[in-house]
Amino acid sequence: MLNNKKLTALTTAITLMCMSGSLAAQEVSQQQPTPLAQQDAENSTVFKRVIPFSQLGYSGSIAIQGSEASAYIGFGSRLDEVVSKATLYFDITPSPALLSLVSHVKVYLNNELMGVASIVDGQQGKKLSLSMPLDTRYFSNYNQIRFELIGNTQKDCANPNDSSIWAEISQSSRIEMFAQKTMLESDLSLLPAPFFDVRDFSQLNLPVVMGGKYDLDDVKAAGVLSSYFGALAGWRGAQFPFSVDTLPKRNAIVFVTNDNKPEFLRDFPDTDGPRLQVITHPTDPYVKLLLVIGRDSKDLNVAVQGLALGNQLLTGPIAKINEVKQIKPRVPYDAPNWVSTARPVALSELVEQKSMLQVEGRTPPPINVSLRLPPDLFTWQSRGIPMDLNYRYSPPAADHSGSRLTLSINDQFIEAFNLTTKGQGGESNRVRVPLLDDSILSGDALVRIPAFKVGSKNQIEFEFGFASVTDGQCQVTQPSKQYAVIDGDSTVDFSGFPHYIEMPNMRAFATSGFPYTRMADLSETAIVVPERAPKEVLQTFLNVMGSLGRDSGYPGIQVLLTDKWNAEQLKDKDILTIGVVDALEEAANNPDQVNLVVKEGQRQIRLPSKNEKQLGMNWMSPSDARQVAADYVSVEAEGSFAAIYGAESPFTKKRSVISIMAAHPSDFASVDRALADSGKVEHMFGSVVTLRNNEVASYNVGSHYYVGKLPVWQLVWYHFSNHPVIVACFAALLVVIVTIVLWRVLRQVASRRLEKTEEEE
Repeated sequence: MLNNKKLTALTTAITLMCMSGSLAAQEVSQQQPTPLAQQDAENSTVFKRVIPFSQLGYSGSIAIQGSEASAYIGFGSRLDEVVSKATLYFDITPSPALLSLVSHVKVYLNNELMGVASIVDGQQGKKLSLSMPLDTRYFSNYNQIRFELIGNTQKDCANPNDSSIWAEISQSSRIEMFAQKTMLESDLSLLPAPFFDVRDFSQLNLPVVMGGKYDLDDVKAAGVLSSYFGALAGWRGAQFPFSVDTLPKRNAIVFVTNDNKPEFLRDFPDTDGPRLQVITHPTDPYVKLLLVIGRDSKDLNVAVQGLALGNQLLTGPIAKINEVKQIKPRVPYDAPNWVSTARPVALSELVEQKSMLQVEGRTPPPINVSLRLPPDLFTWQSRGIPMDLNYRYSPPAADHSGSRLTLSINDQFIEAFNLTTKGQGGESNRVRVPLLDDSILSGDALVRIPAFKVGSKNQIEFEFGFASVTDGQCQVTQPSKQYAVIDGDSTVDFSGFPHYIEMPNMRAFATSGFPYTRMADLSETAIVVPERAPKEVLQTFLNVMGSLGRDSGYPGIQVLLTDKWNAEQLKDKDILTIGVVDALEEAANNPDQVNLVVKEGQRQIRLPSKNEKQLGMNWMSPSDARQVAADYVSVEAEGSFAAIYGAESPFTKKRSVISIMAAHPSDFASVDRALADSGKVEHMFGSVVTLRNNEVASYNVGSHYYVGKLPVWQLVWYHFSNHPVIVACFAALLVVIVTIVLWRVLRQVASRRLEKTEEEE
């Protein structure tokens, strides 16, 4: 849940950004292709937009606990839209213990009171469907709706923290807005808007258009641009419909070269180098087209890199990209979205604003800190991840009032700290976030939690709970507002852990783009598509590039895109194939061991004797013989079917190949949808994922391999951990060998001393 301070900070930041964009946009473009763009914005059609709370990140009802407690809902207003009318429709269920008339809910828009919903007799404990108009004069780029519950259960001895004072707002609640499009200047300084608008919380849908004579290098440029916009879209997700010579009816990216121009731009003048230009849609003055222009595909790639890396330098309607070069190569695991594993990381580095680490209120909302880790971080048998935690808060009236700070990660409890009258904590609160049940090793005061698992995506939650104290005469001695803050200098330390993971691992690919995002610029990634690939394959390529950008936070400017299954070209690369089947079978070291084949109506799969789900990042339970293929099935069938298959690269040991297959070109869309659906991603694991009828099935089958490095002693201990007898024999043998070596060394030393003594005599 978003807290007030976070929303205030975001509002300020976005407002400043929009102000600078508006100032830059005052320069009138000289490149308008049609006089329609000069029409008054008042002539635009009014349209209705509905935003359900479920689309704003709420997967369940929103609880409000205690009197004067609040719940917050955030939503944005697009730069190219003006809202003329808005109404809030909310379904709320008040506690049956609330008294009528003195209990009510206040609704605020951007801290301006919009109205009050009273709770009258007969409504307690029932679901109420209410509506409230929102005054559009108070709309801004980023908007916040706040529900504040004022509740009483007794006329005398009222306790604002009474557990029976509560209300829940359904996720089916919604905001309905009537808006009009507004015309924007054709100015590059507005980028990435309107093609991606940070104020829009819906999934990004950005069409990519080319002329009919495109080549693979043109498509690569589009892929790099997709990864850039995918990184910007982040948690929203992104889709990039691919079309040829078709003019979309919405904001779009259009690639233009001297020899390949879309039909609707066939008279566009030739260029002398890579350029970026924003123009107005030929038939809709409220829609913009971003033109990526070049003499050839090489120029297109330069222009795209200029946009992805130098966006802040662009102004005016058109810009020429003179040069883009990489001064310092990127290193593994330096993706902007991943937490550094080379040093302790301050919590202030993991939030957009330090104010997000502070909360206020009688029952303040939790402080949430999200962090993403490389999925191959090896923490097997680790004693925990250290966290130095410091915090401050409004002191309670007594040391043993029951007020406390609760720390949890991924919804799993870690520890609770009592809040005392000192008003601060952290002097002795060095917390270890455990990864396994290592309680038998506990010999100190560090915190342990059984069976805790850290994944690629994690959320740390700090929840302050302030208890009220009565003086025995119906007087609550708690102030009306409490403050709490987690010091930004508090650190979490993932340094010192090696990188090692069992592969193939579809969970790592689906959640983090691993192993490709190990290098954020995709410099060790090769993507292979068929010769004369259909548009559906190329669209999947664009969507995959978008998801890799989302996972790493960096555009994949160094990716290799090819339609040749060339061993020399694919050597030392992690390979991703889309729609390539025959070459994959031919290149396999043992074609009979390919666990999945999809060729139009023919489908073949190998199944394990026991399909065990990989745990966590798969370092918790090494695979064993139960994953060896035990059954084989081959069928011929019609209908939609797609799959994702992982294996070791046939060209380089410890490199991966993941193949996206589909029975028909149209079936690649099901892969795009599945990888963008967090609910389906949760069910992906192992080496094979099949997709049919909107369902996901995963299989952990076939031979496995490991990528990364471990110290020798840890490598031996890990791989023989399921064989204690062998480990014991190995340890005994090692003791015997060391004993013999020491005995011989000591014997030689003694012999030399004896000889030296005899010589002296």
